[in-house]
Amino acid sequence: MAIVSSSLFSHQRSESYSKIVIDKNQEISDIQIEFSLQTQVLQRLDSGYSIDWEREFTKEILEGFVFNESCLLNSKPFLKNSSSTGYITLLWKLECALEEITINFDLFFNKDTSHTHIATFLINSVPAPEKVFSTSYKNWKESDGAIDKASDFDSLTDYFNLGFKHILSGFDHLAFLLALLLLNLRTKKLILIITGFTIGHSITLALGSLNLIQPSSQLVEALIGYSIVIISVESVASLSNNYKFYRKFLTFIWALLLVGILLFGNQKFVIGLLGMGIFSYCYLGLLARHKEFSLTILVTCLFGLIHGFGFAGNLSSIGLMEGRLLPAIFGFNLGVELGQILVIILLSSALILLEKVIDKNMNDARVYMASGLSSLGMFWFLERLF
Repeated sequence: MAIVSSSLFSHQRSESYSKIVIDKNQEISDIQIEFSLQTQVLQRLDSGYSIDWEREFTKEILEGFVFNESCLLNSKPFLKNSSSTGYITLLWKLECALEEITINFDLFFNKDTSHTHIATFLINSVPAPEKVFSTSYKNWKESDGAIDKASDFDSLTDYFNLGFKHILSGFDHLAFLLALLLLNLRTKKLILIITGFTIGHSITLALGSLNLIQPSSQLVEALIGYSIVIISVESVASLSNNYKFYRKFLTFIWALLLVGILLFGNQKFVIGLLGMGIFSYCYLGLLARHKEFSLTILVTCLFGLIHGFGFAGNLSSIGLMEGRLLPAIFGFNLGVELGQILVIILLSSALILLEKVIDKNMNDARVYMASGLSSLGMFWFLERLF
């Protein structure tokens, strides 16, 4: 039950997104809204929809995304569920009186208080600063869309908070950091690894935000789970000095997985998964021959790239003002880095206390914890893949 419960909150970027286009003429205001949400996020929210879930989902969005009282639907909402992108999208249009537009967003907060919603705006063909809605900030008015000198700072602080929460509320991200700690590296090397992870995270976040790369969200989320597995296996293999056995074991697991994908899964992922299986085999083989820190930092940067894709797909789906893209990316990654440092300090302190309390060899405890993390990571990997 603990594992099933954890899966609902793993890498808990509980977020939704919208693009809002407001066009005013001499008589009325026309508004077009495109609301999107990852399918996996909706499943984690455990919304409890019946067989007629599309109608219930549409009703919930329209009732929780409230515009002016004068605003009326002027077209039937259109729901699009894309298995290729992993997003559910709802599009609808409103016709409002010629007045300042206001929005009250009160969706999913009762199911997850950490949920955030990022909205981007185009007002009379002019991009306006995006708004990050949360349980503490549920309201927006059109005058907030005025572009002023403070907008860049507002964007930086909004995304700093988002990046900070991205780390602290993501169970699989915390598990990945704990797996890195179990490698028992010196502080200087550990800081370099964490920084390398953030650099990788930043690169893919920027590329995805600029729409230069559009990865599959389902595969990315699955590989985030697998990143925990490979680092945990490295910890156990290094402590037991038995890389050969774990390389063979992982090869057997990957062979079973590929057969399962071919029979029951999404076959478009076969090439990517085959590549990851070959990488795992080669990586553990190289570690057995060259137990160097440089290999670990390289693979951590690689998984930083993968973790970065997780949020990059979301930023590319909503679009950001060109002038606010840089502060948004910088603010988010600054929040990620400081969040990671805080987590590392707390987890390191906990491990030091544990080492003083337990009577057994600490290496045995590291093996037990790494084994548990690898099992949890494999559960997330398979759950998201299938």
